[in-house]
Amino acid sequence: MPSGATYRAEGAKRQLLVWLVVFTVTTSGFALAGGSLVLVAALTIAHGYAFGALGTYNLAVTIDLTEGRGAGAVMGWYTAALSTGYAIGAFAGGAAADRIGLEPALALIGALPALAALLVLPMPAIAAPPNLVPRAPGVRGLIAAHRRVDPRVWLAFLIALYINVLSDSVDTFFPLFGLSLGIPLATSGALKGLKSGAATLIRFISGAIFGIVDHRTANFWSVLLFGATTVAIGAVSSLPFFFVLFLAAGVARGLLRVTSAASIAGLRAEGRDVGIASGVYNMGLDVGAIVGPAVGGFVGDLAGLGAMFQIVGAASLVTYFAVALATPQGRAALAIGARPARAGS
Repeated sequence: MPSGATYRAEGAKRQLLVWLVVFTVTTSGFALAGGSLVLVAALTIAHGYAFGALGTYNLAVTIDLTEGRGAGAVMGWYTAALSTGYAIGAFAGGAAADRIGLEPALALIGALPALAALLVLPMPAIAAPPNLVPRAPGVRGLIAAHRRVDPRVWLAFLIALYINVLSDSVDTFFPLFGLSLGIPLATSGALKGLKSGAATLIRFISGAIFGIVDHRTANFWSVLLFGATTVAIGAVSSLPFFFVLFLAAGVARGLLRVTSAASIAGLRAEGRDVGIASGVYNMGLDVGAIVGPAVGGFVGDLAGLGAMFQIVGAASLVTYFAVALATPQGRAALAIGARPARAGS
């Protein structure tokens, strides 16, 4: 959220450059930490903040550069690039560490953000929307701007929270649940890979999907599908069923990442502050990644892992719709059967 509060379209390129360099220093810095607990802790904090800041600025810059137009297709490619980067990073990092050693691999991979900064320099000037609602100066103005955050931003936050609470609770504990059913860890890894692959693929083609189906309709059914697959995981024991469930969960997760990000992009045309909106939205992803494993572990200790998937899935589903139905904007976002917006809108 602090990064979103400091975002200004006219200074966004400079902000991206600064945090890309910080990301390089903090990543490569682990290679020089020498096992120092204090240094590793400091690098971890700075690295995490830089990662969060870049995620917030990148989304806001993408929205401002495209002026929020074609949000479904743009956010499809944007979120697909993120998931592709995660996949490549995990593979390339492990391969590099095996080949040249952990410290040299960290130093080498850490240089990539600095190289990415070279792509920022030729970017065109970034302009705020002409109808941007101005913030009052000072801390009071900043607090007031956060108080005025559109309910649709909080709905997108809720979707992001929902996505990661379900995903991270399943990803953390399914391997243990699978072992209790005789499913080897390699198969659990393959299921996770199937879900991630489905989520990535559906993002790349989401632009075409939203040309046929309105993004609000896709959002509604994806929320239901993601919750239902989480509940069903605790109710089946057959491996083919798990493959179907993880595939469906990946499709739902991928579409929800696109629809939620697109809802943020769509606010630019109304003069909303996309920096603050991006900060709030990305916070939902981070909070979900913390809450998911914590709640999953707590409920799993009390009720068992199979029941945990059912309880967390059902409770998350009920909570989402209860909050979404509480505001007119939330109810509008649940529109079913609406016609998709025309291209360029």
